[in-house]
Amino acid sequence: MLQSNIESQTSGRLAVDWAAAIILFFVAIFTIHFIRRAYRQPKRVGGTTVEVPGNKVKAFDIVQRVFHFSLFAILGLVMLSGVAIFAPGSFNALLQAFGVAGTTASATSIDITWHTDMLWLLLGLIVIHIIWDIAVSRTGKTIVPGKADVTDTLTRVKGFLGFGPSVQPKHGKYDAFMKMFHWGLGLCLVILGITGIYLWNPYGLMPAMSSGFENTMRLLHDIFAFLLIGLVAGHIYFAILPVNWPVLRSIFTGTISGETYNHDFDSNRWHTKGSGTPSAAEKTATSTVAAPGKASQALTDTPKGDHN
Repeated sequence: MLQSNIESQTSGRLAVDWAAAIILFFVAIFTIHFIRRAYRQPKRVGGTTVEVPGNKVKAFDIVQRVFHFSLFAILGLVMLSGVAIFAPGSFNALLQAFGVAGTTASATSIDITWHTDMLWLLLGLIVIHIIWDIAVSRTGKTIVPGKADVTDTLTRVKGFLGFGPSVQPKHGKYDAFMKMFHWGLGLCLVILGITGIYLWNPYGLMPAMSSGFENTMRLLHDIFAFLLIGLVAGHIYFAILPVNWPVLRSIFTGTISGETYNHDFDSNRWHTKGSGTPSAAEKTATSTVAAPGKASQALTDTPKGDHN
């Protein structure tokens, strides 16, 4: 009985070649970006500088920082146990400490149990995160895309491809690519959640599935699982780039310096209730707005790079 249940959970998966292709796609993007940025760094343009009291800007409160690292740990365990289900025997040396290593039916059963248990913790973290950002810190709007994000993206893509000036418009707390990452992460988790519930079928709550529908659910689950791995890998890659170290440090300290704030961010687009940062409307500021196509008239400070 156990063996047949495990076979039902692990058969009909995404072909390993396609899984590898998804991962290699992300690796290719990161490699191209790294090589490109080694020879051409964009110049920051636009935005409005403000005087920052104490030379510190609050970026993340303690709850947001604890959530970030908790999510990183739990999501990591979810992905490791998921890969162990997809390819039994993988990560044996690492997973041995959690008792989920091996290729037998009983080991795969433990993989599935560990995978689902971690998902309950992940769901709890996400619920807390949503409630906190929307109802308490009131910073949920920082990841909502706007018209300016579309313009910024076009400007940055053209510059990256060499069809325009190599500039990067200043942005709010999250630039367009970070917003796309957040929404992409959310989309992956929603689809993984829906397909995972169908495949797991706790307490027999889900209706019976035809073999074709089950295979579709499993295929979608695997595709978006590897897309999720690629997105998380991308997040780590961009976070550890030297140009992004000030933002990376803020995940630990909760603040960024006034110099970094004025160099990289537009105070009018950053400012939200609870941000702890004055907007240009609240303080007398020095305007440094420049059109993307007129980079020579923009800020004269040394470019520090980009997030994309």
